[in-house]
Amino acid sequence: MHLPLLRSVRNNRWLVFIFCIIPVLIYIWVFNAIALNVNYVAFDDIMILGIIPEFDNATLLRRWQLLTTLFPEHRLVFSRSVILTLHTIFGQVNLVWPMIIANICWALCAVVFYKAFRKLKISRWYFVPVMWLWFNIQSFENIFWAVSSLCNFGVLLFALTALYFAVYHPQKPIYSLLFAVLATFTYGNGLMVLPVVGLTYLLAGYRKQFVITLVTTVIVALIYFIDFTPITQNLDFKNPQQVKEGFFGFFGFVGSIATLTAYNTPTFRLYLASAAGMLMIFGLLVLFRKQYLPVWNSVWLKARYTNQNALFAAAIAIFVAITALILTYKRIPTDTFEGMFKGRYRMYSTLWCLALYFGFLSVSSESVIRKVSPVILLVAILLNFVILQTNFADAVNNRRSAIAQEFNARYNADWLGVRMFSMDQKYYEKIRSYYKSADPVAEGWNPQMMSETIPCDSIYAPTLISKVGPYITINFENDFFKAKRDYSDGAYILLKSANHTYVSAQNQPAVPLKTTLRRGMYFSKGAFGSFHEANVEPGTYNIYLLVRRDGMNRIYCTGKTWEEK
Repeated sequence: MHLPLLRSVRNNRWLVFIFCIIPVLIYIWVFNAIALNVNYVAFDDIMILGIIPEFDNATLLRRWQLLTTLFPEHRLVFSRSVILTLHTIFGQVNLVWPMIIANICWALCAVVFYKAFRKLKISRWYFVPVMWLWFNIQSFENIFWAVSSLCNFGVLLFALTALYFAVYHPQKPIYSLLFAVLATFTYGNGLMVLPVVGLTYLLAGYRKQFVITLVTTVIVALIYFIDFTPITQNLDFKNPQQVKEGFFGFFGFVGSIATLTAYNTPTFRLYLASAAGMLMIFGLLVLFRKQYLPVWNSVWLKARYTNQNALFAAAIAIFVAITALILTYKRIPTDTFEGMFKGRYRMYSTLWCLALYFGFLSVSSESVIRKVSPVILLVAILLNFVILQTNFADAVNNRRSAIAQEFNARYNADWLGVRMFSMDQKYYEKIRSYYKSADPVAEGWNPQMMSETIPCDSIYAPTLISKVGPYITINFENDFFKAKRDYSDGAYILLKSANHTYVSAQNQPAVPLKTTLRRGMYFSKGAFGSFHEANVEPGTYNIYLLVRRDGMNRIYCTGKTWEEK
């Protein structure tokens, strides 16, 4: 009874399809629930949209310069081309559109994985863990940030496609090199795909393709580094603290999926992620222990290396390792150890997991694969759900923060965020006209009123007003502030003086998982807002609470004030 049932499950293609499509549907649901047409908190979206005004009337040479100008140290041709194409077709650029395009790139990466997987000629059930690992939301910053989405998801699609053609179609290097060049002009680490492609040809024993790739790499590098002016500091090997942080940061970058959350992670868990990264690298080296001699013989043309699936896994791992080394070298001095765990970097940890899994499938015996794979499938599914539970609230808070930032940039000419990017409000509004965000917090009242007070019909007293380091914190802890229409709904805290109107979005963390399971709730009670003192000009401010429910704003007086000196 048991064996026939097991065979029936194994041979049921529809069941395999259902298990593969569930994580995709969850991913689409999350995207649809959170994606908003709003500029991200780092103003990168504004900077990319800045190509539009000058491009139409520019000469061909000037257009190339606009497409390839450093940002700040990357040639974002793909991102700018997508933005220009959307504007040409539709006359505007809803920022959700490039997010959709970028997330399609992410989904197409799964197609590349599937094409490689089919070369293994094993049951499709073994592909299910790939889908559950790939479509997790820990890298939510990329999912909902138009520029970062195009850069990071685009470069992965082009890089993986280049590696796929290099491994499985080595006789046609033109395809691999084409996608490697596309990766190069999509994001900074894309340039490293060319050396990995060349190394792949070398390891597989294709000397001619290796030489062609080497020549192409030199030519592309010469073009890429014309007028290249680095603006960031590099890791100082004479500084013991930086070397220590770089060492653990490198491994933490590889193992960052182990932290489960993208932000607000305790330091000890970051170091656990570094340990996980060491284990993940060690695991791949152990898996491939019997492959070193055949690869060595292939390099010296004694016999071609024929395990293409193992080579594909190794190529992915090498690309991630090079990316980690470059990022460690470039970012440790400014971002420190903790900066290696940013949300937009975490997709590379997932990528290493898949390299490890493909390596396992390509070099292990059939009996070992059959025994271990059910455990891997269960872990992949549980990991996906845990990452969803721990990161969804952060993704929502991230979007609301973007709404608040856009409000502050629009209605405060001296706001630090605008001044940092050398913009004035006239230019900001010109660029904003290209994507026409709704500005939900400003609906139903005038933030530009030259008054210290805002009309309100009732009192809602805050629970706590305090100064925590450089942050003015204001908490309202007596309501759930549930979102009904979309996640622009929620609580927003206002500081109002005669000359300034600042807003802070609520920070609404998730309850513990056991509370979710026991009580069927997800978001915690209360709204916790904060203002960095550098963004608040000196003066006396009245405090208000704006509650947005079902797309409608209602402003409450608090009877409280704050004096910023």
